[in-house]
Amino acid sequence: MAGSHKPGEVVKTSGIYKVVHHNEGGKTFEVTCVEGERFPPTRTGKGAVFELVHGATHSHKHTELGSSD
Repeated sequence: MAGSHKPGEVVKTSGIYKVVHHNEGGKTFEVTCVEGERFPPTRTGKGAVFELVHGATHSHKHTELGSSD
């Protein structure tokens, strides 16, 4: 499945991800995942994938935002 990520993989793009549970009839919900962290495990431990819905840049990395120092 293209564009899907498994629990334990490193998140390359911060954003909102849809979690799809293939072993539970395709049950879905959305979560926020952060670049550099790992996709979290699921309760069942298998059959779930993460699919990016909307990527976003962290505020401290965005070029249009500056520090207030």
